[in-house]
Amino acid sequence: MRAGLALLLALALAAPAAADPGALDALLADLRHHDPLVRAAAGRTIRELGADARAAVPALITALGDPHEPVRSGAAAGLGGIGPDARDAVPKLRHALHDQERFVRSWAALALAEIGPDSRGAAPDLIEMLATDSENLRGRAWCADALPRVQAPPELAVPALVEALGDASEEVRSVALLSLEKYGDDASDVLPALATSLRDPHWKVRGNAACVLGAMGPRAEPFVPELIAALYDGAPYVRGCAAQGLGRLGPFASPALPHLVGATRDPDPHVSERAHEAVEQIERATR
Repeated sequence: MRAGLALLLALALAAPAAADPGALDALLADLRHHDPLVRAAAGRTIRELGADARAAVPALITALGDPHEPVRSGAAAGLGGIGPDARDAVPKLRHALHDQERFVRSWAALALAEIGPDSRGAAPDLIEMLATDSENLRGRAWCADALPRVQAPPELAVPALVEALGDASEEVRSVALLSLEKYGDDASDVLPALATSLRDPHWKVRGNAACVLGAMGPRAEPFVPELIAALYDGAPYVRGCAAQGLGRLGPFASPALPHLVGATRDPDPHVSERAHEAVEQIERATR
């Protein structure tokens, strides 16, 4: 029960279409077309073919140097759709993170995330973009999402993600929280920052903070009172996440049981369901 990149990634993460024999050859020809709009569309369409379009990687790498922004953005999108088989593009995509056009930077960040651990060397560039690309909400959010996906070293990524909890955009703050969760034990020193996010002005950030605190296990026991308080938040999303977080803490959240029992009568059915589940989890763990 959490909000992350749902709106930002709706189109970007669409399921790849089945490859049509001969379609890739036509798209490769379009990448050489004199009209930049045709070249740009070719890159985005290649994305839909997924890993079946791996033969297009050299042409897409070349297109990353195109003088037209839509072509460079389309090329980055296509490489991301291909995924790990586009690993040869990582150096050029790292360069694209410094492109003068924000859409190119954004798609390059997503492409590096989709390529995965072979993009690990791009971690410093992603961290720099996360910290400095102030006019690029989408790009910063995708950088925060990318760090665990490229397996950025925790000693670099965790401090950068904690810093992003103070970002001006609630979307970036929300994604940074979810990325911190993926670092698990390597993020054990961030618990006070997570607790601070429980008081964030945006409901989505507060909710994600509650979920992530619960995922931190016994180390989060000192913050059970803050999670109990979140059960009374005005936003149903936050109350549900608080219940889920407490349930994940198991026996360490036993002081929350009376509050969770009360939350089983919450007027929001999703909250009451999460509270029921949390009560069962804690009671099982304490038998």
